[in-house]
Amino acid sequence: MRKTQWGVLAVATAAALVLTGCTAPAGDGGQDEDVTLTYWDFIDPSQDNARSVALKENIEAFETANPNIDVQLEVVSYGDMISRLPQAAAAGQVPDVVKMYTPLVAQVAAAGVYQPLPEAATQIDDWLRPIDQLVDAEGNQVAVPYEYRTCALFYNQKILDELGVAVPTTWDELVDAAAKASAAGYVGFGSGFSDVDNSAIISELFDCFMAELDQPIVDKDGKAAFATAKAEEYSQFLADLRDAGAYSSSVVADQYSTVTDGLSNGTVAFGVLGTHRVVTIQSVNPDVQWTNLPAASDGSQTGATFGFTFGIGSSSTHAEAAWKFIEYMTGPEAQARMATGGEVPVRAASYDEDYFSTPEAETVLAIRDYVENYSTPNTYAANWLKIATGLASAGQQLVLNDISASEYLQVAQDAANG
Repeated sequence: MRKTQWGVLAVATAAALVLTGCTAPAGDGGQDEDVTLTYWDFIDPSQDNARSVALKENIEAFETANPNIDVQLEVVSYGDMISRLPQAAAAGQVPDVVKMYTPLVAQVAAAGVYQPLPEAATQIDDWLRPIDQLVDAEGNQVAVPYEYRTCALFYNQKILDELGVAVPTTWDELVDAAAKASAAGYVGFGSGFSDVDNSAIISELFDCFMAELDQPIVDKDGKAAFATAKAEEYSQFLADLRDAGAYSSSVVADQYSTVTDGLSNGTVAFGVLGTHRVVTIQSVNPDVQWTNLPAASDGSQTGATFGFTFGIGSSSTHAEAAWKFIEYMTGPEAQARMATGGEVPVRAASYDEDYFSTPEAETVLAIRDYVENYSTPNTYAANWLKIATGLASAGQQLVLNDISASEYLQVAQDAANG
């Protein structure tokens, strides 16, 4: 078996990759032709964690089953992907296989990153959630799901027991509980207003809260249009946490990893994160539990379904081989391996694999049920990253300049449309 090539691509070398080219030699990717597929992923398969090990094993299994196809994986940070993929598209040098966060599919599609998926993609009919939002402006299917996640409330049961606090079931109850935890010396609610990691933690909370409120994020022309009276329930929650002293002193600079680490080390009482973090956090700190999002004022607890997707790069000359790899990675065998890291498989057929009959799969099955019952896919506009950045910058003003809940929404909306 050929050895898969693992490459680590930092910011400095990412630009060089775009300039020197990253596409494979021309060819149709047929069974008898040797093909090298280029593929960017932010997960480093050389690391010793469940997600990395699963990715390494899946690529090796694919190469064994397809001896004419080599997968050349370049480890590229998620933030670098967002900035480098449009440059690669402009240069005609997009990787053969594109991995992308669901809310940003429309944005990278508008930048010319994808080519339409082959007809074979439309023949898969057992996706757990609808995929009709993963299209370009012309309605062509350009991506398929790789894993599902949604927002959940994480909490440290040991801290709650110490304080005699019940698990909150509404956002107002969460503010009260976070305030008590903060008064006891913990970070009451873990969040962050940094835009370093594409504002991931605050934009996910916003995405799920807007889904609960049934509040559209953009109008028919794709402009941000969420500064409404209905949406103030979300921004008032943020302002109430500020007024209760429930944030960390560094919240304006905190990122997704900051909150994950705080929950893991027992310094954070509550946080709203993606369900893909359940297994990794609990493996470090079993005191951390998870549950449904707190209910909005109308009783809704239905957040947004998101995750990562796969597509074929616009400049790929190996579309057949690229699709074969994507089909394998979203198929039952590979998805069962992926699930060992806590990510939710996207196709019903995956759950017939033996792994899902073992006790080790119970958590992933619980997350799957939660995703199916308490989240729904959204259609995202091509300006999602600007929306996310606007939410982060407005959050900084919320904390540093003491702006109101309604001002927060307007500042964020203006930044998204600016």
